[in-house]
Amino acid sequence: MYYQRKTWGSWVDAVTYSKCLHLVVVLLLVRGVRAAEIFVPDERLKSDILVVVAHPDDETLVSSYLARESFDQHKHIAVVYCTRGDSGANSTGREHARALGLVREMEGRRALSLLGITKVWFLDGRDTSSQNVLVSLASWPAASVVEQTVRILRLTRPEIVLTWLPASVAGENHGDHQAAGVIATEAFDLAGDPAAFAWQLAAPIRQYENALEGLRPWQAKKLYYFSDAFDTGFFRGHGPEYSGEQISPERHRAYLALATAAAAPYLTQSPDPTLNRRIDAGEDLDSITAKLQQAGYFPEPVRLWLGKSLVSGAVTADVWDGIDAAPIPFTPPQRSPPEVARNLEFSLGGPWGFYQQFWRAHELGSLRFRRAEIAVRPGDTLTIPVVIRNPQARGANLTVSASLPERWRQKSESLSVKVPEDGEMTVAVPVIAPTEQSQDFAEIRITAASGGDRLFQGSVFVLVNPFVAEQLKW
Repeated sequence: MYYQRKTWGSWVDAVTYSKCLHLVVVLLLVRGVRAAEIFVPDERLKSDILVVVAHPDDETLVSSYLARESFDQHKHIAVVYCTRGDSGANSTGREHARALGLVREMEGRRALSLLGITKVWFLDGRDTSSQNVLVSLASWPAASVVEQTVRILRLTRPEIVLTWLPASVAGENHGDHQAAGVIATEAFDLAGDPAAFAWQLAAPIRQYENALEGLRPWQAKKLYYFSDAFDTGFFRGHGPEYSGEQISPERHRAYLALATAAAAPYLTQSPDPTLNRRIDAGEDLDSITAKLQQAGYFPEPVRLWLGKSLVSGAVTADVWDGIDAAPIPFTPPQRSPPEVARNLEFSLGGPWGFYQQFWRAHELGSLRFRRAEIAVRPGDTLTIPVVIRNPQARGANLTVSASLPERWRQKSESLSVKVPEDGEMTVAVPVIAPTEQSQDFAEIRITAASGGDRLFQGSVFVLVNPFVAEQLKW
């Protein structure tokens, strides 16, 4: 009897075990299907254009173009703000600093929603008042913002990246703008690299993962720049132009009028705090747009600079020329190694020296020939850094001087320096701008000489204008 009971129990155990095993297999199969689905990118996030800017309201410079792409071309657009604009002015209330940043974030989301744009991200940069891109990159911090931008590029998988021009040009009033262009360029070149920020690409190993992200590398196809330079005429021939005066077939309004409506939520930054109420009251958008353009808003036309294209197509053709839906492989920039110097080597320092290295490293050949340029306030002091490298086995005695146009001043005629053997030093040359505004560029020539022999001469072209940021004093 005992034997029979044991046999019966064993048979029941075997059946139960078999059923349990079958259930486990089914669950594993279902879980496997679910896991496979998870690794299909989320199509809700797929974007055609990724705009990378510094502050809420920066996009207004190209918002008439974005209205065209969103409403009539039915393109999906995502926007990244590298900062929340937390050191800006406030035209409507007492909120400043981080509190203002929260207000401007709200304004940015509202403004973009009026252009049909709902994919919006704010990163960890701090709004930094300076014309010096290096100061902004140091303050953000840049490494974290690059990593975050690469993540969003891989998340949204855009065909085109649109950002600020990474260059110092007269009228570009904010180092943060330039820093956003630097960050976007670096992210463009990194997002397709499977070795860059590899934890973003690693498959999750837990159900509730908080480290490995499961993204895929993504190589965008084109990189375009824009600028708020006083005169963007130098953009001609380097990319397409888009008129905001054309009428939207979908909205039956000029693109500039649509841009004006989308700018209305930016009350803290508006030159006219009544703008929102006037639009709500039915005032004609075209007349409001004209007044805003007189105040410097909405440059016409929108000019773009083709920084990079990894597909065939004409430089000045429409941005979508040569682009199709098929992904392209990772295409790193071709970086030529720098020459090894054997004699004294001179270069402009600061942002101008940085950009020469940056353009070379990121294969931005069309920008490498841009002259060193900036705008300063009347009477302001501009400090021009000159970097001297001495690879020789003996020190070098040099004289550094500036040749100035009429009405410019300098604190000393020349500077005598000694660069140690196998050493490097930066010589600061301060010059003082005239107290009157000028419509023409002044050329400041910097010369380095030794024993009467001129070894180096470089130029910085400066425009004197009151509507720019104050220069940092050394």
